[in-house]
Amino acid sequence: MLYWCIFYSTLYLNPHKEEKRMKKLLGILLIAVMVFAIAAVANADGAKVLRFGQMDAKVGYDPQTNTNSGATTTEDCVVEPLFYWNDQNVEIPLLCEDFPTISEDGLTYTFKLREGVKFSDGSDLTTDDVKFTFERMFKPETHATSTSMYNMIQGAAEMLAGEATELSGFETVDDYTFKFTLTQPFSCFTKNLGIIYSAIYPREACEAAGSDWGVSTLIGTGPYTLESITNEQITLLKNPNYWGGDPHFDEIDIMFFDNNNTKLMAFENGDIDLCDVTAALYLQYVGTDIEDKFHMYYPLGTIFLATNNSETFKGEPNPLSDARVREAISLAINREDIVEFVETGRGVPATGMINHYQLGYIAREPYAYDPEAAKALLAEAGYPDGCTITATIRSQDQPDMIQIQSDLAQVGITMNINIVDAAVWTSERAAGNVQCLWMGWYPLYADADNNIYSFFYSTYAAGKSVFYNNPEFDALMDEARISVDDAERQKLYEQADEILSRVDYGSVPLYYPYRVFAAQDYVTNFTVGNLIYHVAYDVDFDMDIYNAQK
Repeated sequence: MLYWCIFYSTLYLNPHKEEKRMKKLLGILLIAVMVFAIAAVANADGAKVLRFGQMDAKVGYDPQTNTNSGATTTEDCVVEPLFYWNDQNVEIPLLCEDFPTISEDGLTYTFKLREGVKFSDGSDLTTDDVKFTFERMFKPETHATSTSMYNMIQGAAEMLAGEATELSGFETVDDYTFKFTLTQPFSCFTKNLGIIYSAIYPREACEAAGSDWGVSTLIGTGPYTLESITNEQITLLKNPNYWGGDPHFDEIDIMFFDNNNTKLMAFENGDIDLCDVTAALYLQYVGTDIEDKFHMYYPLGTIFLATNNSETFKGEPNPLSDARVREAISLAINREDIVEFVETGRGVPATGMINHYQLGYIAREPYAYDPEAAKALLAEAGYPDGCTITATIRSQDQPDMIQIQSDLAQVGITMNINIVDAAVWTSERAAGNVQCLWMGWYPLYADADNNIYSFFYSTYAAGKSVFYNNPEFDALMDEARISVDDAERQKLYEQADEILSRVDYGSVPLYYPYRVFAAQDYVTNFTVGNLIYHVAYDVDFDMDIYNAQK
């Protein structure tokens, strides 16, 4: 359009110029228009880019040092573990040829790596990289966050204590064969190797990157490479050395938004292809043109009120140390109202801590809503006039907690709400400085070991600000960990969950959540198995629909 404006303005300003000059100018303009048209075609046939919208996790991208599901969206595209949990919650071999051979005593696991797998920098994946990865995990200076899932490997405890520099339970057989030896049988060991926290790193590149690893540098065997990280987005490019075939996209842009409203507006405008949808926005957009682009899925998590069970809190007697008070809180909460009115139907009232899709779930009646029984229990516990507690929450937790605050007030419990940012919330919870909080706990696969063990076992409960400690519960969890019989493990978990959530009320389960994501019409094969958005593997575009809309 600019060229034609120049052309006509020239005619207007120079009406008496000779015809020859005008023909020359017209020829130049026609060439310019042809170049513009060719450029437009090249742009239309250019790179195939997936645009995924989310909040900035701001935790770095080293899965050994964070457990943030938002960061995992990026990490999952770049690095890979030995096995992989797909979006049907089925574990499959990834960097290993097959599942391991296990010795009769259940202690030694023998693995065979796929041959010919390369990292994105062109280096070969070998046993040495596996050894390096796990030894890095157990070095104290790494400050790895998920060592409890792997510390049953012989020598892990010694490394974590700074008493050893190598992992005695790792044996290199050859460049593609290795063994792990455990201190005791562990039924979920192979399951834990399918989690991104154990993604395999290239020794040379990781050592060379030093403190930049996961900050500006991340190299793996995954379908995409990390091109750049800015405050606005992360750019991932197709890995030319990817062992698993040609990735679907030339580029994945993980685009950051300051708030969920802005993110969903960007989706509505067609600026992004995929994003999650919060409960409040789901309700806001019901009945609009984009409702048909909303898709519900059912993660493995449980939403609960996490209660600090210690005798004192900040030097004062703690009402929540009494199981009767915790049960009274449970009786005072109307879970159906929370699910229906706050979560807009996106959930099912809980029956225990173990989600209804997990090994260990037991079918029971939902928790009763009985304010009068709650008052009676409070009086029995020595609080006939009620008590006061403080909940420390993030802004995103506020809708549920306001409803709970109202319910508790009806039975005489005053719940003060202290809203802090996510970083403070995380650090205060880890330090044991929180009396009560709203919590969503999502196991990474459908097994209670990855759920109630990792949160409520006495060794770990202090770091979650719950301080739950019941030797009978711990013993059941220990027994379930070493059993290889899932029928036996089911019974053990049923007993453990009964003690935790129906006898001790170690915390107060609320509901099993449903979640919603938004996908444009041309997005195909995208599902979510459990909270983490895997955008690197199955998701694709229907190019006929895509081109028609663009």
